[in-house]
Amino acid sequence: MRGIEAALKILTSSDLSSGAFASESLRKLADRENMKTPDISLASSLVYIVMRRKELWENIAAKFLRAQEDLPPEVYMSVIMGAGGILELRRFSEGVLINGILEYLKRDNAFIKYVSLVNAVLRKINESGIELAESYKKSAAIEDKAVYSGIPVWSMPAWLKTWSRPELAQIFEMMLKPSFAALRVTPGKLGELSQLLDAKEIHYTQSDISSALRLSGSILPAKVPGFSEGLCTVQSESSILAASLVRKFYEGGHIVDMCSGRGVKASQILQECEGTKIECWDIAEARLKSAEREFARLGLSERVRVRVGDGVILEPEESPSFVVLDAPCSCSGTWTRKPESKWRLDWQKFDGLAGVQGKLLDHAVSICSEGGYVLYITCSLLKQENESIVAQVLTNHPECADVSGLIGWKGSMYRRGKPYGTYILPYNSWLDGFYCALILRRSDNA
Repeated sequence: MRGIEAALKILTSSDLSSGAFASESLRKLADRENMKTPDISLASSLVYIVMRRKELWENIAAKFLRAQEDLPPEVYMSVIMGAGGILELRRFSEGVLINGILEYLKRDNAFIKYVSLVNAVLRKINESGIELAESYKKSAAIEDKAVYSGIPVWSMPAWLKTWSRPELAQIFEMMLKPSFAALRVTPGKLGELSQLLDAKEIHYTQSDISSALRLSGSILPAKVPGFSEGLCTVQSESSILAASLVRKFYEGGHIVDMCSGRGVKASQILQECEGTKIECWDIAEARLKSAEREFARLGLSERVRVRVGDGVILEPEESPSFVVLDAPCSCSGTWTRKPESKWRLDWQKFDGLAGVQGKLLDHAVSICSEGGYVLYITCSLLKQENESIVAQVLTNHPECADVSGLIGWKGSMYRRGKPYGTYILPYNSWLDGFYCALILRRSDNA
């Protein structure tokens, strides 16, 4: 019961719409109310079931619910959460879930009059909801496949401008896979970390990336043995691959990380490029405070200069030979891992992101020294945020050239951009969708 109540509190709170991650909201609620592990697990499952495929559950519920616009948010979300839980939870009794939702509604006098309606709707969904969900899965229409996979309707024009319909069918199928955690191992610490994981009976396997391990589920960083001691960092394999390009092409000199965020990629670059220093920018002071804690945890603080400010305006302390720009984006490649982000966006906000990306990349190539590189990264799979941005900047800067062909990634999890950059597809549970473009700043006289 407490797990059901907690899930509904999170799903109807203003935290998610204001930018909070569901995992963080759940952690705070669990600490405040001293929730037990089974309740936390149930609440987490229900929240993410709703967030990943909210429009699918809404469409199914709409078949049996004609007056949804008149329902209080708590009642409407009870129906949506119930629909998702009934159709997706395999280890939890439908009857227990339905009864738990009804008991929650009965506790508030404002909701009692809706109990019989919610009960009737959820019973009908339990009877025929699976067939309705399967109809979306089996449909030949790519729009139905998108709904089944949790792709928001608003974003479909952008997907169709980027990929062919057969490609989209494959990508949407990939995005149905669960997201698992990967650990980037601090150099020289694999043996020590393995011993700690074994002692805690945490199952792991070696990643295809030599510096990473794969876990068989998700985990909070603070719960990873050896994390506080700096033995590892929780990081998706796509993020590790993207940041590793710096080591591949870096030839010395100053590095600027323009949108450093919490410093995960910057710390990897420092660990892989011994002796180098890096200048980290971000517009949000809170994110850079987190980055400073990350650098301290890994013993890298002395090699970092942190600066709060707008990446479009800031000027580097010295001309960088390498600029990393992990631009703010729709996060469409990480919608499986962080599903909250897709419901905060609409077409207008998406267009606004593209404008910011263009300004940031224009500034990045402007501050880069001759002969240096700019690595443009997004966790998006949409052309408007990727190839279109690169094309715009290359047109404005004839002294620059896309040299992404040098990256050399090969295999079914990669796709060349059209025509710039390279995509990493969410091919397995440890990969997110990413885009990387490597730009060379040639001599102005070249």
